[in-house]
Amino acid sequence: MSKVNKKIALLWVIPALMVIAGLGFWLATQGAVKTHQSASNELAVQQSKLINKKSKVGTVLDSKQPNISAASTLLDKLFTIGWTIASQKEFDAKAKQMTPYVTQDVVKNSLDFKADPDKMITQTGVVMTYGHMDFLPTSASAKAVKGKVIVFVKSHLKNSADATTRFVYNVTYNPKTNLVTQLDRIGTYQLQSDSSVL
Repeated sequence: MSKVNKKIALLWVIPALMVIAGLGFWLATQGAVKTHQSASNELAVQQSKLINKKSKVGTVLDSKQPNISAASTLLDKLFTIGWTIASQKEFDAKAKQMTPYVTQDVVKNSLDFKADPDKMITQTGVVMTYGHMDFLPTSASAKAVKGKVIVFVKSHLKNSADATTRFVYNVTYNPKTNLVTQLDRIGTYQLQSDSSVL
């Protein structure tokens, strides 16, 4: 074979090898795509199963412990009103809005119903937003649900970053009247360890 023929053959072989290599690469990526799709589909199925299981657990709790569920729902409403404060006017109005959910004894004795004669919200300019609560029931019967609540409240001053405060309460709920009969704020909860694990 002459040198010219070898060069012509080489010019035909190189594109053919490139096509074969490209085809091989395409086939390999298709396999990877199918594997990834299969893993994604399996993950979606597992996530769906987990969501269904969680929903069933919630339904079981509602059916087995309806009083705890009712207490949790009412307390969530109460703390949403009590700890979402954007102005002094809202702070001053919160007691009236919270009253339908509690007994008169709570209105008289709870710190959450005390007036603010010093107008601290106006003085500080703090804005508070209710985040969520963790309800930890300690006993439940047809007459009363008792427990502790940790209320997570975000607050900030004008241009500063949000800070989270955790208020701790002792609470009692009466299932028959659908009212909170005890709302004792006992302090704040400070995290002393690495909070990234929570």
